[in-house]
Amino acid sequence: MAEFMKAAEYLPISLKRAVLQIPENIATRIQEIRLRLDAPLFVSTADREWMISKSGHPTQTQSNAIFCGKQQLEECFLKLCEYSVHTHQHELCAGFITARNGCRAGIAGTAVVENSRLVSVRNVTSICIRVARRHDGCASELVSAVLNGGRLYSVLICGEPSSGKSSLIRDLARQLSTGTQGRHWRTAVVDERGELSSNHNLTFCDVLRGYPKAEGIQQAVRCFAPDVVIFDELGNLDETKAVIQGLNSGVAAIATAHCRDEDSLLARPPLAQAIASGAFERVIFLKGRSNPGKIARVLETRDLIAENNRSVSCVSGRSGYGSDRLGRIEQASRIV
Repeated sequence: MAEFMKAAEYLPISLKRAVLQIPENIATRIQEIRLRLDAPLFVSTADREWMISKSGHPTQTQSNAIFCGKQQLEECFLKLCEYSVHTHQHELCAGFITARNGCRAGIAGTAVVENSRLVSVRNVTSICIRVARRHDGCASELVSAVLNGGRLYSVLICGEPSSGKSSLIRDLARQLSTGTQGRHWRTAVVDERGELSSNHNLTFCDVLRGYPKAEGIQQAVRCFAPDVVIFDELGNLDETKAVIQGLNSGVAAIATAHCRDEDSLLARPPLAQAIASGAFERVIFLKGRSNPGKIARVLETRDLIAENNRSVSCVSGRSGYGSDRLGRIEQASRIV
């Protein structure tokens, strides 16, 4: 309940009063609180969503639900920003705010663009507050895929939103750095959004908070001589190149990526490039938002590449297939 109540603190009083009356058996499982302009307030668990009545009862009927108005959205937004919007402009341009207590809120509204560059967001119309929870021990299953005979593998952890990626790597960083796994691994965490280190459970890690990932990865390798660099959401080519450079220095990398399966992994050029370069030795797919933090399968990168080569060979004579699906590894390898 404590984590849920911390997230609820950012709600305006009229909404918070209702939300704090939600039955405890539901409140302890809530992952997100969603506010939309002139729409009902929603709360989400791993398996479903509810609207909330004024008395705090979950409901599926709009006529019983509490609604969010413009003033309530603005009040919630200002609370998340600690009434200093300009200090959060960099985050807002990336679509989120990380609150002081570690809760991350997605922000949607009207983009302010100057010289073809997003510089701010105004007229907020949606806020999604994610409840920040500690799940100590949740990475125990993951450890066996990352460590083998005293060797630390570079691993890319893939899953759809709300599948438990951030919780897993946060706990993995804790376990590796504290000696839970037999030795103290020198662990650097590049925490661009402040989400991984917000619960203060990474005391034994070197945390680079607020750094853009590419710069943070390079600084971690140069300045802290880590055994492993851990970061969330590998997303662009600069970050991929930073990972490759780090690995050339003998540093393992453990990262996450938004993708559900092999098809969606290889459809994103930065991820396909990371696979083609050998930056990651293993790829782990999670089961999804209905079973967060659980591993569906572990693939050796060499097997994924071999499957690519077989598939491209088998279909090379088929019209139009050369640039489809698995051929993206071959394409990506040309730009590494």
